Amino acid sequence: MKFFRKKKVLPDSRRQMTGVNPAHHFYSRSADETPLDDSFGRAGFRSQRTSRNTPVRRRETSNRAGSRTIFLLLFRSALIVVLLVVGFFALRWWLNGLSKPSEKEKQLWAANAARMEKLTVPVTVPEQTYAPDQVVNTALIRQRVEQWDMVEQNLRVADAFNHRGVDADAVRRMEQVLKVMPNNRAAKKMLVEIYMRNERYAEAVPLYIQLIDVDGLQQDLQMNLLDALQKSGQLDAALVLTDRMLLDQPHDLTLLLISANGQIAKGDPDAALALFERMLVVDAEHSEALKNCAEIYFSRQNYDRAILRYLDLLKLDPQLDYYNKTAICYAQQNELGKSVVMMGQAASLFGAAAVSPWLKDPAFDSIRESVEFRSFADRIVGVETRKAIEEINKRRVEETQPKIPGDVDVSKKPELKVIPKK
Repeated sequence: MKFFRKKKVLPDSRRQMTGVNPAHHFYSRSADETPLDDSFGRAGFRSQRTSRNTPVRRRETSNRAGSRTIFLLLFRSALIVVLLVVGFFALRWWLNGLSKPSEKEKQLWAANAARMEKLTVPVTVPEQTYAPDQVVNTALIRQRVEQWDMVEQNLRVADAFNHRGVDADAVRRMEQVLKVMPNNRAAKKMLVEIYMRNERYAEAVPLYIQLIDVDGLQQDLQMNLLDALQKSGQLDAALVLTDRMLLDQPHDLTLLLISANGQIAKGDPDAALALFERMLVVDAEHSEALKNCAEIYFSRQNYDRAILRYLDLLKLDPQLDYYNKTAICYAQQNELGKSVVMMGQAASLFGAAAVSPWLKDPAFDSIRESVEFRSFADRIVGVETRKAIEEINKRRVEETQPKIPGDVDVSKKPELKVIPKK
C-alpha cells in the first residue's frame, strides 16, 4: 500500500536562486547554507574513496614503476657492453682475415709472376763504384734511376717466385739485384730466408752479419745468426756470439741452454755445469737443466748432489731411469733403507719385471747382503732366482779379482772323498 505524502515545500528563501555577485566572483552562499568543506562533507567524501585511490596505494604503484625503470636501464647497459665486446672480437677477426693473403690473391701473385717472367729480363748491369769527388750530372742520375727501376722490378718478380716456392728463380733475381745494389736490405732478407729454408746455413751466415752491420744488434737477427752458426757446425763462433748476447740478457734461458750444450759438445763439463746451475737459479723446475746437472754429478760420483737433482726430477716427471739412479746413489752412500724404498716405488709404478734387472747391477753390491735387499729381491723375483743372481755376482767378483801366482784354484780342485773307517 502506497502512502502518498505531500512534497515538502521549501521555504522561499531556499527556493530563490541566488544571483551572481560580482564581488564574490562566481558563487555566494546564503547565510543558512552549509559550507562545502564542512566536516560532514569531508568525512562523507573520504568514506567514499576506494582503496585504489589511497595515498599508500599510489606510493606502492610509484615504487613498482621505479624498480621497472631501473631494471630496464641495467638491462640496456649490459646489452650495450655485450654488443661492444662482440663487436670488438668480430672486428679483430675481420682484420686478421684481411692481413692473411687469400687464395685468390695467391693465384693473382702467381699469375703476375708468370707474366712478368715472360716480359722482363734479369738485370745484368755490372757493379759500379763512384768516387766521392765524382761530379753528379744528369747522365749519372738518369743511369741510376733506370737501375733503380730495374731493381724494383726484379724484387717484385722475386717476391712472386718466393710466394710460389720457386726458390731457384727467386735466388737468381735477388743475386742480380745485389750485383747492382750490394746494400739492398730487402733482397738480403729475402735471400737469407730462402737459404735457411733450403738448409744452406753456411751461405746464410755472411748475409746475417751484413744485416746486423746495417740494422744494429737486433735480438732477432742475432738469434738467427746464432741458429745459422750452430747448424753450419761453427761451434766456437756460436759460443763467442752467445757470450756476447748473455752480456745484454744474462737471464735468458734459451741462450744459457745453447751455451751449456755447446760447452758439453766441446768437452768442458765444468763450464756446462756452471751454466746449468745458472738456469736453475732463474727457473728451479727447468727439467733439462736438472737432468744435465744430475748426470754430471752422477758421472763424477758426487752422489749427495746428484740425489737432490734426481729427487727434483721425480717430482716433475717420475721416470724409471730416475728411480734407478736415485736408488744407486743411496746404495753408494750405504743408505740401504732409502735405496730399497726407491726400488719398491719403482716396482709399484712400473712393475716387477722392469725392476728385476737392477738386482744384477754391481752398483748394489754394497747392500746386496743386507736383510732389506734380500727381502725385496725375494718378493720381486723369488728365493731361487735371487740365490742364482747372488751366485752369478759372486763368480763375477772372483773373476775380476787378480790371482796370485801359486794359488790353487779351489773351484777346480777335485772333491775329497771320505774313507770309511774299518
